[in-house]
Amino acid sequence: MTHIQDPRILGRAFAPGSSAYVEAEISVTQDNIFLLDPLSGQILTRAARDQVKLDNPVGTGPRNTHFPDNWMFQTQDPQISILMQEPLSNRLLRYFEIFSPRLGLVIAATLAAIFAVWKWGLPVLVALAVWMTPAAVVRQIDASTLASLDRFMASSSQLPAAQREVQQALLNKLLPHVDIPDRDIRLTFRNIANAGPNALALPGGTIILTDKLVRSFAEDPDLIAGVLAHEIGHVAKNHSLKQLYHSLSVYLLIALLAGDVGPILDSLALEGQAVVNLSFSRQHELEADTYALHLISKSGYSTEGLRRFFEAIKAYDGSRDWLSSHPLSRDRVRNIDSFKERLAQ
Repeated sequence: MTHIQDPRILGRAFAPGSSAYVEAEISVTQDNIFLLDPLSGQILTRAARDQVKLDNPVGTGPRNTHFPDNWMFQTQDPQISILMQEPLSNRLLRYFEIFSPRLGLVIAATLAAIFAVWKWGLPVLVALAVWMTPAAVVRQIDASTLASLDRFMASSSQLPAAQREVQQALLNKLLPHVDIPDRDIRLTFRNIANAGPNALALPGGTIILTDKLVRSFAEDPDLIAGVLAHEIGHVAKNHSLKQLYHSLSVYLLIALLAGDVGPILDSLALEGQAVVNLSFSRQHELEADTYALHLISKSGYSTEGLRRFFEAIKAYDGSRDWLSSHPLSRDRVRNIDSFKERLAQ
């Protein structure tokens, strides 16, 4: 008889067509695999290596080895994968399934990697997506948003033409100091009953002033200029697009990995409500404030106008909805005061 090599794997064997089993062991030589009675050493069956098949692992259950004459050997011994020269990938999978603490480490490492992508990788992906967005798509987002506003929330402005021209003149004084490639800053007016004295910047450069804002502060051109400069800051920093892509982070990540952001861009361009329902983060609001202060100073307006606006909206600081996305007005006033002190030095 040919010498049988160690190690020998213990388990149980099922004869062809039988559900009854007997204790058995499996062992190999250079060319053959043997199924043996462990007590007597009697050979139950034998076959060439390439004719014996090892089932793929299923969870942590036993492994089944099939001989060509329909004998089946079953064992819990993980060494069977080595004895049967199973591919390394299958053996590693089995290893991590059996040793649950290691599987826990793998899960923890996977979750940590997902968090790292969300925390540090996502801003990079968002910036990449903003850079990849064509100017034509951004302009279409503006048009769709205006159409959505007019359909569901806004009505035509009731401001006299002369009053609208005054606000346009305020903007025209800011524009020579604005350099935003692929953006055309345009001013429009809407009567939005539930918006109060408000303004909205769309990603393509459209700035909307509500009638109530103009009527409430018509006698304070520095204030309205400050609000306009703040909204231009949102456009300059691409805050709308960044917030849109961040809110669609999972879809964005998949699209970038797949190399196709087309469907997302199409949806954004056609769905105007996406921008209407957007809230900027506190960081974005402060960035827009700082941009506005620099723009105001270059244009000859007084920073006191923007300061007066934040003083006027302090009443909103008690609103949870407002606080979720806006810094406290007193903090924004403090930011203006610090800016003025730096200019004075």
